[in-house]
Amino acid sequence: MDEILLSHLKDLSAKADRTGRFTFTDFLNLDEQNTLQIAGRELIRYECFGGVAGCERVIARFGDPEEMGYEAPFPVVCVKISPLQQKFADELSHRDILGAVMNLGIERCCSGDIVLRDNVAYLFTLERIAPFICENLMKVKHTSVSCEVTDAPPEGELFRTEALTVNVSSLRADCVVAAVWRLSRGNAEKLFAAQKVFINGRLTESCSAQLKENDIVSVRGTGRFVYKTVSGNSKKGRLFVEIEKYV
Repeated sequence: MDEILLSHLKDLSAKADRTGRFTFTDFLNLDEQNTLQIAGRELIRYECFGGVAGCERVIARFGDPEEMGYEAPFPVVCVKISPLQQKFADELSHRDILGAVMNLGIERCCSGDIVLRDNVAYLFTLERIAPFICENLMKVKHTSVSCEVTDAPPEGELFRTEALTVNVSSLRADCVVAAVWRLSRGNAEKLFAAQKVFINGRLTESCSAQLKENDIVSVRGTGRFVYKTVSGNSKKGRLFVEIEKYV
């Protein structure tokens, strides 16, 4: 666990409690969210949000609106990054967008999820640095781009999922992970041992952890899915499990 981050989280929590004003973290990755959850009992009430439902990188807000007596929005906005000439643009990737942003001197903790739809990127970022990005990000790879803060991401869900039914022997996390990505049980177990599996933002090293409805399972470097429900049983007693896999 990151002791420096833990100390910072406690300081933010104490400040919110002392002043009666909300405090916010920067964007937290999965490891950092795990530290936040472990420290939960030592912190005042907090909520997490990354810009829209489904974001993996999130900001934590310390404070209870009822106790504070007011509401405060999360300091996150969405920057739309579009090729100036789509016809002649490179095919842009998450790595391309992230690299271009970080080349501006912006630290990773200042930006959240990046979603690409039809070669247009939607970058969630701290509100205070959005104007800098819009003014200075002019090219991604060899493609000239324009940037603007957008209040409304594209119609429909920005994060898309596909419904899958997998056949598993039990609701053990390793069984479902193996089925979703068509891995052997042994290779699935290695992901847990390598500390790459998170359930609802919390590191899960136990292969035998049992999934519950609407659990979000993230496998770092591989992907993530939402476990929905058991829809039936096979004649051999195996389970048909419904999931929503992020694509």
